Amino acid sequence: MTVMRRFIFKVLCVGPIPNHISFIMDGNRRFAKKHNLQDLDAGHRAGFVSVTHVLQYCQEIEVPYVTLYAFGHDNFRREPEEVKCVMDLMLEKIELTIDQAISGNLNKLKVIFIGDLNMLNERLKAAAQRLMEVTEENKGLMVVVCVAYSTSHEIVHAIRESCVRKCGDGDSPQVLEVSDIEECMYTSIVPDPALVIRTGGRDRLSNFMTWQTSRSLLHTTAALWPELGLWHLVWAILKFQRMQNYLQKKQKLD
Repeated sequence: MTVMRRFIFKVLCVGPIPNHISFIMDGNRRFAKKHNLQDLDAGHRAGFVSVTHVLQYCQEIEVPYVTLYAFGHDNFRREPEEVKCVMDLMLEKIELTIDQAISGNLNKLKVIFIGDLNMLNERLKAAAQRLMEVTEENKGLMVVVCVAYSTSHEIVHAIRESCVRKCGDGDSPQVLEVSDIEECMYTSIVPDPALVIRTGGRDRLSNFMTWQTSRSLLHTTAALWPELGLWHLVWAILKFQRMQNYLQKKQKLD
């Protein structure tokens, strides 16, 4: 960590730090178009570089949980060539991360994949499972990677699972509580996000954690995901700190 970055984070940590930051990583394709990058995966490769930097910053300011919206359920409707390209790139990066974890270079990072992982090809699904296994005992930052994910599918999954848990094979109907459903959500392993950061200049959640973010601060930036840098993150956290009174009042009212 540079002296300047250490100083910035020391000042930033005087105020409250979000315990969970979610990132909607939008703008990889627009980044490639903006810079006339011809390779189909060029924008996504640039996006993976941003992932590395952002996770490093979050570790340095001791954010306990980070969620990355990597690939939405609806994204599988894109051109098959592009979907294959993204899946191949994801496999490449996961296998590289597995090697780093096995060599002991990721002992402060725990990775979990959530979503409808059955939509992934067998090799990618096995690699994701392997990465979860090799980082399972790690302490420090927990990174939740959302793949083939959408809130609508998550809610359907959670209702079905909670019905099985509560009703079983019995004939008598049971009343489902909100807590029953929440326990079966993919995201039940982490607290609700305190801060959601969306890149690309759009002010919508795009079917991402809409159940969990009713009390979260949504911060949007015009920067495309591969352009997201240190100052964008700092500014978002400063906004979160300035909004603390409002957010706390909102939580009490809810």
